Amino acid sequence: MRRRLISHRMVIGIPCVLLISVFTIHRFYDGRYDHLASLSKESHHQACRIWPEWDASDRGNLRYDDYNSKEAQPPSVGDAKILGNPDVCLKAESRLDVYRMSPTEDYDWNTVQWGYVQKRCAAGNQHLYIDEISTNSARNHDLWRQPPSPAQTSIQPKQKGGRTAVVLRTWDNYEYTDGRRAWLRALITETALHSAGHYEVFLLVNVKDNTIELEENQVAYKQALQAYVPEEFRDMAVLWNERTVEKWYPEVEEHGAQNQMYQALQIFSHQFPHFTHFWQLEMDLRFTGHIYDSLENAVAFAELQPRRNLWERNGRFYIPELHNGSYDAFTKAVDDEIGDLGVWGPIVTTNFMPKGPKPPPRSEKDWGVNEDADVISLFPDIDPIGTDWIYETMIHGFTDGLATPRRASFVSITRSSRRLLQLVSEAQRESGQWLASEATLETLALLHGLKAVTIPHRIMFANNWTVQQFVENIDRGPPRNKAGGYGISSSYTTHGWVPGPWSQSSYWFAHNDADNQWRTYLGGDCLPPLLLHPVKDE
Repeated sequence: MRRRLISHRMVIGIPCVLLISVFTIHRFYDGRYDHLASLSKESHHQACRIWPEWDASDRGNLRYDDYNSKEAQPPSVGDAKILGNPDVCLKAESRLDVYRMSPTEDYDWNTVQWGYVQKRCAAGNQHLYIDEISTNSARNHDLWRQPPSPAQTSIQPKQKGGRTAVVLRTWDNYEYTDGRRAWLRALITETALHSAGHYEVFLLVNVKDNTIELEENQVAYKQALQAYVPEEFRDMAVLWNERTVEKWYPEVEEHGAQNQMYQALQIFSHQFPHFTHFWQLEMDLRFTGHIYDSLENAVAFAELQPRRNLWERNGRFYIPELHNGSYDAFTKAVDDEIGDLGVWGPIVTTNFMPKGPKPPPRSEKDWGVNEDADVISLFPDIDPIGTDWIYETMIHGFTDGLATPRRASFVSITRSSRRLLQLVSEAQRESGQWLASEATLETLALLHGLKAVTIPHRIMFANNWTVQQFVENIDRGPPRNKAGGYGISSSYTTHGWVPGPWSQSSYWFAHNDADNQWRTYLGGDCLPPLLLHPVKDE
């Protein structure tokens, strides 16, 4: 059963330059088509290059096409504007072709050290950041030395406006194909370099051999690094195995990446204190829009959300056609339905001391607006109790046991604050309190009274379901948790898969529709800004 379950989870203004082709008019990048300007606050910065004199990766070389979202089939789930301008599409060849082959002998990908390139970029823009830029990449081999000092495990005050780490979870036998390498190069460029170092990308590599003393033996660490990570990405990689996390979290019974996807990230947050936030992304996630824009738009959306009935909004899918395409109307509908009975501050549970902010009177209905979110999820935060989710009963160390209030978001792709990761780490180290990966950050945020936001990004479906069919299948739970309820199709249950629309969706944790859409995108099709997951076949 264990092997079978894991296999399920694994599946689980500047004038425009016009280029005339047979049927298409392309646009080079123009500020008018940068949706970020209307949703987020972009710092004034000088973007960086891989090689100082090589301009092929400059953002000005990206090409955009018109995408008429009004004529296209409307999305059945999510806000088309959340990740970027829905009426333009970023052409795949303009962002990926330059990274597929080495341009000349003078510019060879085999000579690039992406960790150094990113740190050089951040150091060159150090005046933008309040923290000290770490340039000592040589210390990666001893990141995980034990035992941790008190300073490493103390809870630091929440910070706003610091740098963000983009952490890609990968493993020792991951196949770095030409297509995947091109994607990684584009991802680093679109985040770390185009943001002038606000973002920094890392590979967090799970080494399956637990006999390797990664935290103790520098020679063994170096040998593993050379064996498992291509040369160009080695100085941005951090290796770990279960031996590593077992020493940090002896009170937790599970340490495998499947059920404890955040333990290595928790340690990472302790060891890289100059980052205030951490995007944990998966290697099979793809963005069809510019990645920096998509991430920044998500963060800006989260910051603007009021806390009133936020958990109740988080627990639903936003179906635009039910609200005349207005997320504000959706928010009002939830407020009208829930009133003043929604979650307000921490939920009380026995023998648990919340460490989040004290909530103001409920009359302050704008509480939370312009507050940074401690956790951003990309799928609804549901109450797992009573869902028949296969991991519904996986909760340990809490006095109230199975009655402990919880939330879970399927697919552990999130942005978390350092504060929240430290609180999770503290709970696991000191009290042995732990849950399945998908419920870890969301539950601790709920119990501590921290701000959590689900991003209602556009999810496209190929099954042509009607709105009523979606309502009956994915919007039928109780008012505080409408994406939940018994036997939901978005989860894997104790009785297996439940029929639903997700096998033909652009974002979920199983099946291959995301693969199909990514292939059509690479083939030249126009797509608006989307998150595609999982993309397994390139």
